[in-house]
Amino acid sequence: MSLTPDETYDAAVTAAVPALAAGLAALFAVFVPLHLLMLDGTLRVVMVAVAACSALLLGVFGYVVYRRPLPDHLAQPATAGLVLVAAANAIVHLVLSGQPRQTTNLMLVVVGAGAVLLSLRWLAATLYLAWGGWAVGAFLVGPADAWPHYVVGMFIATLLAVLVNHLRRGNVRALGEAHAAAEAAAVRDHLTGLANRRGLAMVGAQMVEQARRQGDAVHCLFVDIDGLKRVNDALGHAVGDEVIVAVAEALRAATRGTDVVARWGGDEFCVVGPGPGMAPLQLERRVRDGVVLASEVPAEVWPVRVSAGGSMLAPWDSGTLETLLGKADQEMYLRRSLRKEASALPHRRASADSPPANDASA
Repeated sequence: MSLTPDETYDAAVTAAVPALAAGLAALFAVFVPLHLLMLDGTLRVVMVAVAACSALLLGVFGYVVYRRPLPDHLAQPATAGLVLVAAANAIVHLVLSGQPRQTTNLMLVVVGAGAVLLSLRWLAATLYLAWGGWAVGAFLVGPADAWPHYVVGMFIATLLAVLVNHLRRGNVRALGEAHAAAEAAAVRDHLTGLANRRGLAMVGAQMVEQARRQGDAVHCLFVDIDGLKRVNDALGHAVGDEVIVAVAEALRAATRGTDVVARWGGDEFCVVGPGPGMAPLQLERRVRDGVVLASEVPAEVWPVRVSAGGSMLAPWDSGTLETLLGKADQEMYLRRSLRKEASALPHRRASADSPPANDASA
């Protein structure tokens, strides 16, 4: 199944959480000696303790989520928490130092939030809390001539955060769409749009296991286009491809929505679905009726003929998807061989029943 945009964003944030936590832990670890060298008095003691605790907690958290990744639905709140830890450090430094210029650190955090939070809801909540914390910090610091400058700076940082977030969301969405397209190409036949062998193996195996758990049977029908080589030789491979597409569309229309229709390769198709399924002869008739309406190939080149063979895996059978496919394939070849022999039988009988030449002349 393809991921929704929100699921794609959550998955991208989940993958980035360990690196983000480790990066912030390393940053705060660097702040510890810098605070020791550059700060004085109570400010130095408090900021060293805050930076050291932040580095330790973030480092432990990063290690835990690296060993055991978070569920995708928890990635956004966890990332918001990491951003708010960094914002809290900046606000504490602002309040204790009483210097409005420490707002610069919070601006960097705000811009960074736009890059790491892909959920607009969590980004808005994080920016709201960062602005609220900064407003409280500014109130505690008191009036200063520099505050208007930093108010403008915070607005610019917020706009940058929104812009960065928009660009990052677009990149993640484009990457997710490209990945989904690559996955679809890997499991679908490029000509018919049906599942290919790989797609059938993925879905069919799950269908067998699910049916077995529910006590249901699974059926398989193998379908072969009789005489496709004659179409290719007489009219070209482009017309042969049209025949393949027409048969694929007829199979889609003839089967149920719960069935998986796949192109096995060349002129062969496969249908796997729950329950006993329809009889091969009935499927042949439905496919022929559907193709006759769509195909423009002359009847003398291709008389719209397919051969089908079926098999069923009962819930108590120990067989696998490969067992099911193999039995259906064998029955399809057997039915086609018997049909060829039956069509040739009257000619052989006529030649056998005719009297020898000597008798005829006598």
